[in-house]
Amino acid sequence: MPGPRTTPPVLVRLLGGLEVVRRDGTVVPPAAWRTGKTMDLVRILALADGRPVRARTLTDALWSTASPEHAGGSLRTAASQIRRAVEADCVVRHPEGLVLEGAWVDVAVYRDHARHARLAFLDARLGDVLDHTRRAETLWAGDLSAHDETAAWARAERSALRDLRSVMLADAAEAALRTGALREAVDLAQRAIAVDPGAEAVHRTLMTAYAELGETAAALRTFEGYRRQLAEELGADPSPQTRELHLRLLRGAGAD
Repeated sequence: MPGPRTTPPVLVRLLGGLEVVRRDGTVVPPAAWRTGKTMDLVRILALADGRPVRARTLTDALWSTASPEHAGGSLRTAASQIRRAVEADCVVRHPEGLVLEGAWVDVAVYRDHARHARLAFLDARLGDVLDHTRRAETLWAGDLSAHDETAAWARAERSALRDLRSVMLADAAEAALRTGALREAVDLAQRAIAVDPGAEAVHRTLMTAYAELGETAAALRTFEGYRRQLAEELGADPSPQTRELHLRLLRGAGAD
């Protein structure tokens, strides 16, 4: 006897741009949202990952200059428009606020993988670190965007995601180095540096991976680039640990 049929989730992709896929597999066209604030309401509710968001929080974020009556009406209109565009009763009113129900959200899955990767790194489960990082990175299509890119909620969420990604990539680069996956270590370290150019430990990971690959010149260029960056931006030098690694690489290059 067949099991109960399950309703497929609405797919919400926030990374690199908003894309919502209805339960029938069709993509919501941009014009269906009608306004940028409706799209930002989708984003805020999706980022809450199934938790209610208070109406006052939403109106303060999206209609802060409007009167309470006008802001409340705009929120109701936007919520109704989301339901029409998605063709599902996906925005539900709870006593604690509005909830986006029955949705798969890429950011939520990304955060989950990043959390598991961090725990695995702390437990020295290096294979799991790499597995979760690889899975997370298949979802990364770019930074979180918003209709109002300068809005406080958008800047805070974007910064938090960057920080999360920076730590995960740094951990994964170190895990790849320790397990001998040197090319992957280089790739992960370069991605981590692109997110946070000031992450000194990741520069050491990249230098070490290059050196173990026999690419000492690339390792030395990595040091020089970082040293120059610190001097120009902060008027500082790399840490003693990084300078010592540089000296070891120079001695090794001289021996060759």
